[in-house]
Amino acid sequence: MVDADYVGKQQLKNLLKQFGNGVQLRPTYLVSSGKGVHLYYFLQEPVQLYRNREEVLAELKEALIRRLWNDTSSIRPDSPDIIGIYQGFRCVGSQSKLGVDFPVKAYKLSENRYTLEDIKASIPSCKVDLAPLYEKPRRKSTVTLEEAKELYPEWYEKRIVQGEPKQKSKKQGGTWVCNEALYEWWKRKITEEVKAGGRYFSIMALCSYGLKCGISEQKIRRDAYAFLDHLESLTEDEDNHFSRADVKDALRALKGDRKRLSTIASREWIEDNTKVTIPANKRNYRKQEAHLYLARRKKEDMKVIGEVVKEGRPTAERTVREWQESHPAGKKADCIRETGLAKHTVYKWWKDINNENI
Repeated sequence: MVDADYVGKQQLKNLLKQFGNGVQLRPTYLVSSGKGVHLYYFLQEPVQLYRNREEVLAELKEALIRRLWNDTSSIRPDSPDIIGIYQGFRCVGSQSKLGVDFPVKAYKLSENRYTLEDIKASIPSCKVDLAPLYEKPRRKSTVTLEEAKELYPEWYEKRIVQGEPKQKSKKQGGTWVCNEALYEWWKRKITEEVKAGGRYFSIMALCSYGLKCGISEQKIRRDAYAFLDHLESLTEDEDNHFSRADVKDALRALKGDRKRLSTIASREWIEDNTKVTIPANKRNYRKQEAHLYLARRKKEDMKVIGEVVKEGRPTAERTVREWQESHPAGKKADCIRETGLAKHTVYKWWKDINNENI
């Protein structure tokens, strides 16, 4: 299912023409959703959603979305909704955004059923590798614990005798605990950069960053609802308001597989769904150890030629001082929110600007 939004009368004519002349892949059904259309491509055979297939299917769907969503099919061609393979759609027969007098209707355009290869072939220069879809998922081992003790003595000693937890890579669903500053950084992004079209996913990303940073579920929920008025103020279309129900629905992510949410919500996923640019950490493809080694060498070279080198991260005291300098009328609460420092830290280094010049 593909969502093509902001479709006017002319855009709908263009789509139907392109389906007819073979420029675009003709869907099995076209659904009128209110101010857009949902395109349903029925498959010849069901695709089993093993976890090793999710990423490939998501890539293929994104390529199809970008193919269908263009300057002839949408009033806003530069803002395609890159939605995942688990995205829900309005049910045919239910009420659309336009009200009870405009139910969601489906129109059959063909008897076509496709393979994933057919879909890929309809997208010019599509480079999605479908090979992983044909790899058999790994089956659980049938080796008993007694047999494992003999076959894998080191593993048995660590995992069974000593009780060490299983180590997971990022790809397998492992997570890292990040600095809370990352969570506060995303909160600023919601305030400064998120626009209509990315509001729902910005709250889902807040959940992901919160889990990565070890933030309590209670605080994540409180912060999410605190953004409600701001996100609603971004409304551009009277038929697309952002409500408390939208926040509640996005927060359902906290009830799912937490580790899975914190790893699926990658930088690219968040960029695509929130329309917020997140620059990648640049290491020039080096491993962290090599990158840090070269960075330290560069710092030493700068010292040799007499250049001033900043040592380490700024202290909490300096952070508070600099924030006060740039916000003469600022309050402690604003400083805590914008710097990400703890309340007691800000209070410790705060100086009353009326009593002492900074």
